[in-house]
Amino acid sequence: MGKRFTDTEKWKKPFIRALKAPYKLLWLYICDDCDHAGIWQVDMEVAQIRIGEQISEEEAIENFGEKIILIDNGTKWFIPSFIEFQYPGGLSEKNNAHVGIIKILDKYKNQFKPLTSPSNAPKSGAMDMDKDKDMVMDKEMDKDKEKDKKPKIEILLPFNSLEFQNSWSLWKDYKSKEHKFKYKTPQSEQASLMELVKVANGKEDIAIKIINQSMANGWKGFFELKNIDNNGNTKTYQTRTSNKVTSEQLHESLAKRFNQESNRSSSHSNVQV
Repeated sequence: MGKRFTDTEKWKKPFIRALKAPYKLLWLYICDDCDHAGIWQVDMEVAQIRIGEQISEEEAIENFGEKIILIDNGTKWFIPSFIEFQYPGGLSEKNNAHVGIIKILDKYKNQFKPLTSPSNAPKSGAMDMDKDKDMVMDKEMDKDKEKDKKPKIEILLPFNSLEFQNSWSLWKDYKSKEHKFKYKTPQSEQASLMELVKVANGKEDIAIKIINQSMANGWKGFFELKNIDNNGNTKTYQTRTSNKVTSEQLHESLAKRFNQESNRSSSHSNVQV
């Protein structure tokens, strides 16, 4: 069963208040019975049976005015506001659920003309279907442009070796599969790397062992290395306190690494072919 958004404030709007009861029901019926592109196949006989009221197609067109656009010689009605209301984020060709809607709009876009009253005077505010489609598409394109403008933050690994890179990739894969966890932002991943370096006291070989230890034990985080002696007792791997890495040293080390990477990239870009 299809489900759609409904406007709980509609009863307060002048358009709905001004309609006679039968045409209030007809309007609600059309909004429910139209297809997912906001196009209704006109069938007044069935509509009268379902809403339980006598209605006139001519009077309905006059009452609904600019709220509908007639297509296919009046055998179908398009509701322009349906698209904007049901798809507030706009239509996107990247969204499979929207592809069919966009094709339908493209099919009828050349038929759209402003609805006129019996006196042939144009109704003010009549919406053009092609404009409606372009509007929602432009919204989606603007969102994509805003995303592209945001600077991409790269993760800076504390150690250069391929072994550490592979260990960190294994750690992220392990976290995803075992704990259904993924770093949501580059900042959170960078913070986790800094925590690892701090626990490992700045030593790459210890950091790799800590990663392996956490994965082997099914842990979610990093802890100091623990060794099991011959008697089955657990011993924490101790590093000399005199070499303990401070937060300032850690930041300084990462900043130095970042500058080295930047200089290396700059030197490559200046090489003449």
